[in-house]
Amino acid sequence: MKEDSSNNDLNEDAFQNTAPAIIENKTIEVSIDSLTRVIDDYMFNVQGEENSQEIIDTYLEVLLNGNISKNTITKLATDIILSKDLATKKDNSLQLSLIYTALSQYFLNKNLESKAWAALSEAKYFLAYLFGLTDPINHKRAERAQKGGRKKAQNALDFEKLVIILLNKKRPRRGWRNAYDAANDIASELSIQANENNIPIPNDIKDLISKVINLIREDEEVIKVFDSPES
Repeated sequence: MKEDSSNNDLNEDAFQNTAPAIIENKTIEVSIDSLTRVIDDYMFNVQGEENSQEIIDTYLEVLLNGNISKNTITKLATDIILSKDLATKKDNSLQLSLIYTALSQYFLNKNLESKAWAALSEAKYFLAYLFGLTDPINHKRAERAQKGGRKKAQNALDFEKLVIILLNKKRPRRGWRNAYDAANDIASELSIQANENNIPIPNDIKDLISKVINLIREDEEVIKVFDSPES
């Protein structure tokens, strides 16, 4: 399938990572349909109705009208991490799974198959996150992680996720030049958001920048985001 070279706001802003997902032995159309059925099963079990395709079609229309931006997606993802309300985490995870499924269909309709695969990968990620929140065992583990010796590990995870969000949000059009520039660029907003959400950080801005640089150089998930090219 030939890739459309057209340039629009959605291609530039609403989706950053254009690398294809791990290729399954399925077509993209079959994979979208399979994921939609999984979402339907979840919605039926939780809400008593199967209307995911209707919602996806609505999001697709909104995408075509240019009414979903990078900021919309970033805010939903940020609230998943920072919100203390489990219902908000669940609602946003489901919403992002539906949005990215619609975005996959959007890219497929424009013959941008690699972006369609990448969007579908994001949809699967947020659906898996939702299932983790829904699973009573995993939820109890998450609650225990907030206590005792696990609290430090949870703080580190929250800090890492916040760094990932800001690296995505502030990435220059040509990508990040080096770890030092990236750390300096996100440090101010990182400090504000971390303090607002009680995520422990170094008091000295230089120490904070150093901590971010170390994450960029050593943390696998942060490295992926830092190295991600312009969409």
